[in-house]
Amino acid sequence: MKTRTPRAIFTAALLCTAGAGTCCAAGLSGDEILKRMDANTSYRTIEYDGTLAIYSGDTVRTKEMKATAMGTSKALAEFTNPEDKGTKFLKIDKNLWIYFPSEQDTVKISGHMLKEGMMGSDVSYQDALESDDLFKKYAVTVSGEDTVDGRPCYVLTLDATVKDVQYETRKMWVDEERFVALKQEMHAKSGKLLKVSRVLEVQQIGDRFFPVREEISDQLKQGSRTQFLMADVRLDVPVSESMFSLRNLGR
Repeated sequence: MKTRTPRAIFTAALLCTAGAGTCCAAGLSGDEILKRMDANTSYRTIEYDGTLAIYSGDTVRTKEMKATAMGTSKALAEFTNPEDKGTKFLKIDKNLWIYFPSEQDTVKISGHMLKEGMMGSDVSYQDALESDDLFKKYAVTVSGEDTVDGRPCYVLTLDATVKDVQYETRKMWVDEERFVALKQEMHAKSGKLLKVSRVLEVQQIGDRFFPVREEISDQLKQGSRTQFLMADVRLDVPVSESMFSLRNLGR
C-alpha cells in the first residue's frame, strides 16, 4: 500500500500503513480507508509545475519549479524563479542533494541540516525524505468522524511503533466521499503539536481525486506557513530513470 500526497518539492508520501485497523461506525477499517486513498494518489510517475508561497508574518516569498518524480523513491525539482533559477534538488531513496548553480556545487543534506526548512519553508528536508516505509513505523486506528470545511471525514490516529520517527503521533482527517486527507496534525512524543497541514484544493484527474494545493504550518514558528500549488499535473507519463542521477544534476 502506497498512499501519497504532494509534500512541497518532492511530493513525499503523506502516509503508508499496514496491519489491522480498528473499524469505524461505517464499517471501514483504517487499512480500507487508506487503500481508497491510495487509489486516488498513487502513481508510477508524475510531472508538474509547482509554486511555493512562503509566508512569514506580512512577508511572502514565491518560488517556482518544475518537478518530476518516479514513485516516492526518485524525484528531481528545478527552480525557475529569478532568485533561485537553476537550483536543483535530487532525491534518491533516503538521500537528498542540492545543486547551487552560482557556485557550481552539489551539497548532500544530512545530519542537523535535515531538520531545516527547505528553501526557508515550513517543510523540513526530513519531511521530504519520508517515504512509503511509514507503514513499518505506525499503527493506525479509526478514532471517530468529524467535518473539515463542511465535508464529513473519518478521523485516523497513527501511533509510532518504532523509536526512529520524526513525529510520535499523527492525526488525519480523510474525506469520506473523495478519500483525500484534508487535514493532518503531527505531534511530538510529549504531545506538543509540531505541524499542521491542510489540503486547500482537490482536482479530479480522470477517475481520481488528487490534492493540488496544500498549506503547511510549523507550529513552532510564529506567523509562519507555506502554501504549495501543483499545476499542469501529468500522471503516469514516460520518464527516463537516467535523469535521477548526480551526473546529470549539474547539467
